[in-house]
Amino acid sequence: MAQQLAGKRALVTGSSSGIGVAIAKRLASEGARLVVHGRNAERAHKVADDIRATGAEVHVAIGDLARDDTATAVADTVEKALGGLDILINNAGGTASGGGYAPWLDATTDEWIAAYQGNVVCGVRMIRRFVPGMKAAGWGRIVNISSLVAHGPQVVIPDYASAKSGVLSMTIGLAKTLANTGITVNSVSPGLILTPATEGWLRMLAKQFGWGEAWEDIEKRAIAELVPNSCGRIGRPEDIAQAVAYLVDPRTSFVTGTDMMVTGG
Repeated sequence: MAQQLAGKRALVTGSSSGIGVAIAKRLASEGARLVVHGRNAERAHKVADDIRATGAEVHVAIGDLARDDTATAVADTVEKALGGLDILINNAGGTASGGGYAPWLDATTDEWIAAYQGNVVCGVRMIRRFVPGMKAAGWGRIVNISSLVAHGPQVVIPDYASAKSGVLSMTIGLAKTLANTGITVNSVSPGLILTPATEGWLRMLAKQFGWGEAWEDIEKRAIAELVPNSCGRIGRPEDIAQAVAYLVDPRTSFVTGTDMMVTGG
């Protein structure tokens, strides 16, 4: 089976854990020359070693993309390792308010600012750094990871939901800006995905509400009471990696400025 990304240079931000790990592994399996990024060096190097063991070329960049100085250092590391990028996956992000569950009026202005820095501006920094090289090459793929809550905000995590809505707007505007350059820009909006953090949260809820201890029972109750969907399960990181792999494929040149919702329906 041909590796569709053979020789392509890729950065997956926030790929030391969760969804980012699955995306990094999938791109490497397609032949991409890869940079794993994270803020925790130990975790990032462990992911890189695991992928490198499959025969892929993998480098590591460590730093917080929510700050100009450390984001610049990350980009410098990527530039030194690969000489530029063909594929940029802006996956780094997360919640800031109250551990991630603050009601609307309890989220502070500092938490709003942190949410935008961590979910929108961090991507903007990488885009500004690497898009000029993509334009010069006449080819590129950019995928920004948004969220289901960008489409339907709730009464909690308003800062996070608004920031992820900003990711959608950023994607569309950039796609129009890069029309006729050979660069496509899209986003993916995951629903509830089974990462270690999600599992810990759901097991905590299971104890609180008496859902049982078996994961099969916990997942069924979580789907029924928290995130009903047509597929009857919580998503896996590999589901998101599959969507990203489609969007960065060289053959997917007629898809740009769109959001792919991977939510179970």
